[in-house]
Amino acid sequence: MIRIGKIRTVASIVPKAYEVVEIEGKMFAGKDAFLFPNNREDLRCLECLSIPDEWEWTERYVEREAPAGKPPAEKGKYRAIHGLPAREKIEEILSRHETGVLSLQDERGPYSIPINHAYQDGRLYMHCGKIGKKLNLIRRNPHAGYCVYGLAAEVPANVRSCHLEYESVVFTGTIRISADPQEKEAAILALTNHYGTPYQHGFADMIEILVFEIDRATARTGRFKPRSERELFYFDFS
Repeated sequence: MIRIGKIRTVASIVPKAYEVVEIEGKMFAGKDAFLFPNNREDLRCLECLSIPDEWEWTERYVEREAPAGKPPAEKGKYRAIHGLPAREKIEEILSRHETGVLSLQDERGPYSIPINHAYQDGRLYMHCGKIGKKLNLIRRNPHAGYCVYGLAAEVPANVRSCHLEYESVVFTGTIRISADPQEKEAAILALTNHYGTPYQHGFADMIEILVFEIDRATARTGRFKPRSERELFYFDFS
């Protein structure tokens, strides 16, 4: 940790002051940032504070170029990306994560369960036992959702969760129980390749293979950026 200096607001009814530090190449601000990693207040990424538009330096110990202030964007907006670049990002995120949450519908409302997956040719493959509630729900209503999420990289301790380097993909579509022996074998091969586990012949007879036919997918990434600068990826698989 390197102490960079101190900043304060220049246009605020209630003045605020923060200490600024550099941690693992990124700059953060906090009321007691100089105590890192024993700070009691969470740190905030310096770029999120819109330096120098709303803040000024009161002390500088180390010369570092602060992230440039940017014109305020419309609140709640993301940079939307469509087409092939969006599909490539979605597939990239899927390749990094092994599990997700499958959402079905029962008589009381949403029914969500954690499950692992493999992706291939615009479909998600999952597996489960020969009997169970989710099989009954799929037979009753094939419409489903699936969410994959996690961190794209480790972040320093005591950093606000809203600034984590997260990534997620949300899918909507339909799900079915495969009855095709060749499709089941191909799905098991895709699953074993994704997880790096040995392929077992005859395993298809012991389990059910679920095939999630993707209609749409939405991916989001957050990389220590203000909300207005995060990216939102849309792709229509149907």
